Amino acid sequence: MELLKQTFLAFAIASLMALRGYKRKSLTSKGAVTAWIVGFSSIMLGMRGFLLLLFYLVGTKATKYKATLKSKFEEMDASCRGPGQVLACSVIGILIQTIHFVYCGKECSIDFEDSQLASSLTCALIAHHATNLADTLSSELGILSKSDPILITTLQRVPRGTNGGCSLTGLGCSMLGGSLIGFGVYLIDTLSGLDARPIACILFGTILGTTGSIIDSVLGATLQVTYFDEEKKVISANSLKRNNAKKIAGMDILSNTQVNLVSVMMTSALGFCIGPLFFR
Repeated sequence: MELLKQTFLAFAIASLMALRGYKRKSLTSKGAVTAWIVGFSSIMLGMRGFLLLLFYLVGTKATKYKATLKSKFEEMDASCRGPGQVLACSVIGILIQTIHFVYCGKECSIDFEDSQLASSLTCALIAHHATNLADTLSSELGILSKSDPILITTLQRVPRGTNGGCSLTGLGCSMLGGSLIGFGVYLIDTLSGLDARPIACILFGTILGTTGSIIDSVLGATLQVTYFDEEKKVISANSLKRNNAKKIAGMDILSNTQVNLVSVMMTSALGFCIGPLFFR
């Protein structure tokens, strides 16, 4: 009966999430199918799968917030997310949950003395979602800063929307994103009847989310090229090279999706290793 309830819940929420994204044109048809598979799998693997829903809802709101104003600084990339973009923000998390399910069974309280592997995997999952939301809020809301950011590698002023550009507003938004995931973990675990430490959860989410966002910025500033359209005075969408575009940062090695995936992998691994510093 418990499995039946969880299956129904996972099916309903994944369907609503995918349908909502498709109707609001934030997901392509293939992106919606991928989102359904990811959402269903995530919740079936444990209640912490709801962190993915939290990321999706808050991230979508941030993306839509003042979109017209943001378009003055950066050409708006296609807002419809395809399978690649969906997976970049979820596949590592699903992998972590799967490993936890196979080797540790049901979700349990974070307790390194009683269940070290399960606790380390949970910390990796928190770091994963914290990085995604921290980076999303930093990118989508940091661009609204009243001043131009500085490039994280050179500390020189660059146009808003530049990959690797950092501002105090963006940093604050990163911390907010990480703390929301930390609070989400505390809330989910408490509702699931697990022992949860609010301060440790929120602090861990904040620090790992902010760290992941910084890693993303470093990768974006160095391995992802950014072009500035001198005619339109905006950052070119998809970092496309055009006749009137000037390269202002990075090398053309990784795409934005690949940068996100690599930063999430690195931060998840970091979270797996340093969890005991926060939860012991």
